[in-house]
This record gives sequence, structure tokens and C-alpha cells, in this order.
Amino acid sequence: MKIINLFLLIFLILGCKENYTQKKIEIPPSVIKWNVNDEPPSIKLCDEISSESERNICFQEKLLRLIYDNIDFSEITVEKKLNDTLILSLLIDQYGKISFLNTSISFQIKSQIPLIDTILKKAISELPIILPATKTNIGVQVSSRLELPLILTTN
Repeated sequence: MKIINLFLLIFLILGCKENYTQKKIEIPPSVIKWNVNDEPPSIKLCDEISSESERNICFQEKLLRLIYDNIDFSEITVEKKLNDTLILSLLIDQYGKISFLNTSISFQIKSQIPLIDTILKKAISELPIILPATKTNIGVQVSSRLELPLILTTN
């Protein structure tokens, strides 16, 4: 009986030498399917709103306000009045960092403000870190793409 206990003790000691650490889960984007319970990206001020539609509206408004605040309008001069909308495509990575993907800009805006892409990239690069989107069924923060309308109006 002592021999069996000795073998069990040796087995337990040798079997527990493996160092088990928590590993980061990597899920390819094609595997992830969104459902209604998933959390879209947010800003702390909006995250406490219970209605999902109101929270999304709050997030988009606050994000647009932050972008507008970061645009240096002193560098922009136009010859004609502008009242147009461009579409910003942004990537919010799993860490909450926002980056510029591209824009859909009308010819009118591009001809009046040729460096609009550079100005927008700079404004977006200065945005703070936000709360990333979360796949709630697996508890993983994921990257997400967002398109926002940005209205440009001049006097």
C-alpha cells in the first residue's frame, strides 16, 4: 500500500510541473457573428445609458464632437460656401484605439479643401482611447468598423 501511495505522490508531483497560464483567445474575424446582446464601442459618458439606441446616438454624437474639436479650422480657407456631408470610415481596435480608414468625399469638398484627408487623419489620431466593442457570448473585446457622417458648413 505504501508503494501505491508513493507512486501516486510522485505522479502528482511530476504531473503538476506543467505551468498553466491563461492564454489570450484569438478568434478569426470570419468566425465572429454579431447578435443583439453584443456591446458596440462606447464612451464612458454614454456607457451608462440603458437604451441601446440612445447609447449609440450618444456615442456617435460625442465622437463627432471630439473629431470636430480636434480639427484645426485655422488652417482651412475656402473660396465658396460649403454645405456638404462626407462619410468617415473608422476602425476601433480591440484596445479602443481609433484609426482613420478612409472617407467618401464629394468633389466640391475636395476641390475647396484639398488636404481634407490629412486634416481628418490628424484630428482622428488625437482622439482618446474609448471602450471597444465586446462579443458578450465569449467575453472578448473585438475590433469594429464605424461610418460617421461629418457635415462641413462654411459661412
